[in-house]
Amino acid sequence: MMRFQTASPKHVTHLYHWQRYVPEFLTTLLRDHVIWCSNPATFNDPWDCKPYFNSDFLNDSAEFEKHIQWYGRITQKSNPELPNIEITRRQNHFRANPILFAESTEQFSTGMWDAIANQYRVYCLGPEIHNGLMWAHYADSHKGLCLEFSTRNDVICCALRVQYVRDFPSIAAYSEDVDDNLIPLLTKSEVWRYEQEYRLVAQERNNGTDHGTLMTDKNYLKLPEGALTAIIVGCQGPFDEVQNLVQTHAPDLSVRRAVRIPNRYALRIE
Repeated sequence: MMRFQTASPKHVTHLYHWQRYVPEFLTTLLRDHVIWCSNPATFNDPWDCKPYFNSDFLNDSAEFEKHIQWYGRITQKSNPELPNIEITRRQNHFRANPILFAESTEQFSTGMWDAIANQYRVYCLGPEIHNGLMWAHYADSHKGLCLEFSTRNDVICCALRVQYVRDFPSIAAYSEDVDDNLIPLLTKSEVWRYEQEYRLVAQERNNGTDHGTLMTDKNYLKLPEGALTAIIVGCQGPFDEVQNLVQTHAPDLSVRRAVRIPNRYALRIE
């Protein structure tokens, strides 16, 4: 059973994305029905989407051999012209020099950071429209806006719930398990738990592999009809300007606003 859940088992009917108000970006969304998915290299959390394959396997002979076999497979895949005898020679060299192999495996972590940044794109969402911290941190101190999406379509329904943990996750470099591959993309420190985040994980088409995943084209992900259900303007945002822009490009789309309740630390959506 997949350890990462979508919004469906949680009966989440809508997910929200907070962003700055940039007229050009909003126009592109409304006109072309696309959302901009971020390169993980740009995230504000320096541990986010950066796996680390440590050298703990040196203490277990079976695990060590699994890593040696894994090294053989990835070497053959990345260098198909390399003779098998040379791959075997390199594996034996590392068997005789485990510390050197451990250092190479740790260096592989840094290489994976670049590979993830080249291949994957991520769109961040949350389930709670009244979350003041999300408005403050991601919607330009309440001067931006929030996009409301229905989960009842074949794109937003793919959003996966982020897991929050105390300890940095340990991943075996040789693992081919789908969930293990998603751990770097869907696991964050528990200090971020307030976000209650869900993520759309897509592959950039020019750099992706064919796994039936969502695909972006130059960071843009196409939305199905009806996926975007409303735009909510922040309590300090340009409501009239946003409303005019929506009226021009998507007149049937609902525009609402967040209102600061003056005698409570709370927002009202109207």
